[in-house]
Amino acid sequence: MATDGTVLVVGGDSMLGAVTASQLAASGVHVIPTSRRGTPGSLPLDLAASPTSWTLPEGISAAVLCAAVTSTEECRRHPEVARLVNVEATVELARMLAGNGARVILLSTNLVFDGTLSCTPAEATRCPRTAYGRMKAEAEEAVLQLGEMATVVRLTKVLGQPLSIVMRWREALNHRQTVRPLADLTLAPVSPSLAAGAITEAVRSKLSGILQVSATSDVSYADVAGRLASIWGFPGELVQPTTVAEAGVILEHVPRHTTLDTTRLRVACDIKPPDPWQAVEAAAGAVRTGRGQQ
Repeated sequence: MATDGTVLVVGGDSMLGAVTASQLAASGVHVIPTSRRGTPGSLPLDLAASPTSWTLPEGISAAVLCAAVTSTEECRRHPEVARLVNVEATVELARMLAGNGARVILLSTNLVFDGTLSCTPAEATRCPRTAYGRMKAEAEEAVLQLGEMATVVRLTKVLGQPLSIVMRWREALNHRQTVRPLADLTLAPVSPSLAAGAITEAVRSKLSGILQVSATSDVSYADVAGRLASIWGFPGELVQPTTVAEAGVILEHVPRHTTLDTTRLRVACDIKPPDPWQAVEAAAGAVRTGRGQQ
């Protein structure tokens, strides 16, 4: 991998940050991960703290901004706190890095769109319907103003361990309890390794602009639960689908679609968009514990 200098992975101890740092390092890149938790081997950096507390190493050629408040519920309930991290601090850090000559890769989400369209094009007008989506849309716009120094990598649901809902399903099934997944809430899941591979390629190829990473189609959470139960060897009747309305779940928005257009992923990065079941099957293996077929 012909990348000069060091790559900073901000939030390198997050699930996706750790996988990305590992893939970059495996390709021969010198990586410096950051952590707000004091993770050993990481550079301390807390986006919720004052920028005056940030100490950036010299020689950074690119930075992958993985750190964020990604819980849609946290963003809805505590928008001012979440916006400080997801917009204000992220944009300030991006500008500082670009000012020091580093390229910036911002991770974003399909939730910058409302889900009306299937395979939403990268150039479509942002129309977020959630607090998290609005924050990411604002951060995208500001970071892309850095021009050739900036890349936005939009991701659909990254289905990696530990994903709380998958763990809850597994625990219930272990005790032969029914699970009630939502049949009208969809996702286009990708695995952490696929997402990290796309990010690594964006760093390697020095892509600017927007790169979208998505599975080829949407599946429902009920579909996912059913497939997981089958893989784990539990009876199908333990999975009893419900709807958002029936379950009384409070959601800001229920998108019809979550898929993104991945033409650039295929053409510029030579990465084939995955079938959604690839990520589901990887997640199934990651939590294969307890009772059920092993």
